[in-house]
Amino acid sequence: MEKTIRWFERVCLALAITSVVAIMLLVSYDSIVRYVTHRPLPWTFQLISYYLMGFALYLAISATFQNGDHIALDLFRPKFSPLVRRITDLLWGILATGTFVLISYGAWNQMLHAYITQEFMPGHIIWPAWLAFAPVVLGAGVFVLRLLQQCYALVSGDHVVAVKFETEIAE
Repeated sequence: MEKTIRWFERVCLALAITSVVAIMLLVSYDSIVRYVTHRPLPWTFQLISYYLMGFALYLAISATFQNGDHIALDLFRPKFSPLVRRITDLLWGILATGTFVLISYGAWNQMLHAYITQEFMPGHIIWPAWLAFAPVVLGAGVFVLRLLQQCYALVSGDHVVAVKFETEIAE
């Protein structure tokens, strides 16, 4: 299961990185063209705001969590015993899993509704609305799998998944 989750995380992270690079290139090109030729690309803002930002944000959540790169505030956690830390991590993992299940489920319903009703985003180009929900569904779904794996590791005592987080606390 760990290999499957890691594969999904790598694919999602590659898509997120590609989105960030595309945003950078589009904004740079649009800025240069705007001031040199006075003819900017009218669809850039819609593409970036409707799609690329969502891909960049949501598809990187799980890989960022796995690498231990999310912001964390540890005021009291280092003072807890290992058992209390494991319990609080498990409670946090359960709450986060529930939250991201709701996010993924809600985005799935919105995406399905937009697809069935053939909704489109307004702008210079008619963009399909359902595609804007796809990175939320995919990113939150992969993150739910990662959180479930993390919770399982905490319950079973297998710290393979939680190694990086525990070593950061010890330092």
